[in-house]
Amino acid sequence: MSLFRSLVASINRVIPEVEKPKQRPSLKERLGWTAVVLFIYYILTEIPIYGVQTPATDILSEFRVIFAGASGSIVELGIGPVVTAGIVLELLVGSRIVPLDLTDPENRIYFQQAQRVAALVFIFLENAAYVMGGRYGAVPAEVPWNLAALVIGQLALGSFLLMMLDDLVSKWGIGSGISLFILAGVAQRVIWGAFSPIKYQDRVVGAIPALIEEGIDAFYRGGALPDMVGLIATIIVFLVVVWAYEVRVEVPIAFSKVGGQRMRYPLRLLYVSNIPIIFTQALFGDVRIVSSILWNKFSASSNEIVRTLISLLGEYQVDPVSGQTIPVGGLMYYMTPPNGPGAVAAYPGKALVYLGLYILLSIVFAKVWVITSGMDAESVARQFVAQGMVVPGRRSSPRVLAETIKGYIEAVTLLGGALVGALAALADFSGAIGTGSGILLAVTITASFYEVIAKERALELYPRLARFLGA
Repeated sequence: MSLFRSLVASINRVIPEVEKPKQRPSLKERLGWTAVVLFIYYILTEIPIYGVQTPATDILSEFRVIFAGASGSIVELGIGPVVTAGIVLELLVGSRIVPLDLTDPENRIYFQQAQRVAALVFIFLENAAYVMGGRYGAVPAEVPWNLAALVIGQLALGSFLLMMLDDLVSKWGIGSGISLFILAGVAQRVIWGAFSPIKYQDRVVGAIPALIEEGIDAFYRGGALPDMVGLIATIIVFLVVVWAYEVRVEVPIAFSKVGGQRMRYPLRLLYVSNIPIIFTQALFGDVRIVSSILWNKFSASSNEIVRTLISLLGEYQVDPVSGQTIPVGGLMYYMTPPNGPGAVAAYPGKALVYLGLYILLSIVFAKVWVITSGMDAESVARQFVAQGMVVPGRRSSPRVLAETIKGYIEAVTLLGGALVGALAALADFSGAIGTGSGILLAVTITASFYEVIAKERALELYPRLARFLGA
């Protein structure tokens, strides 16, 4: 293990890294750096891939919100490889396949280094598989080896730049770059779907311009274009998620440093926030990439093993309405939600499987994330004790405090994971513009950004508070 750790540390030193600020940046500086990163991100989504023609069919159209990529650009896979690397490491550590005690500071540093190395590996592997799988033409029949290598290099560079921008935001900006890119993609899709004046097949795209031009016909347009039903669903999903985000469970504590003053520490019901949704959607997207590659390359194969694998992961056909390739069988069929109430009524079995699968994976990822991110009862107890917090009537000990709050944290982890998964799946069924999962992510990300900004503002106004909190 020590040899492997040394190898990971050596590779990590070679990977470029954004330098940490020598002193805490002001809120104005943080907002400025966040705006700069957002501007660069939008530029990257407009840079086309040199040397190949991107097909009109977008195999990742349902997952663009989560991947934060743009079809035909050098960030086509977006943050997908980085998130996938995180998923793999989180599951390996959370399942104890890799026995790593993340309460140890040295192990936590090693885990962070391993995440960076794994992200670099997945950036190359996923982009290479994407190109070699025939996304831009068969290799080498239609795309020569040298051109394929050039395209892989461009895509890998795009994903690596997003990884560096994420690092820049986390150290100099507000929140995380991954959350920022997802929010930017959702906002862009919602604004475009609601207000776009552009016409597609002689019909205006935006739901509100369509209402003005088409009248009552704009309320439901069969899923081919954004409509008023989808816009209303977007607003409803937004309000429901705002309500769910504010539900809290209160833990009674006392401050030993302030004469034992009692108060209640709020634990948000959505304790793990949007992490289970990001991981679940990223996993669905990865299955989509693999199954699409197998279908495109080997759908005509007579090999029994290959045929079984294809039927297990996904079989596809072209949708005559949208022109997109859609799954019609296999696991990917159930990982794609029925879009809109009409589709849910037509395919109730598919909707139930999608709902159950989403909730199950959200619970799993919520549990794993709490363990690997230092949000478990033991880690939180140590933070409480360091800040002079104790449970009234109990001894000031991390172990005693952990035993007391363990039930609370396990409850909000499991219930919060199930709730956020159910909300995301049901929101997808609503046909909301920008996808239901995207709206849920946008709300939680916006709320977390607001909380960070409010905290930074308070620390600037009250320097003593910053020293008390160790910020």
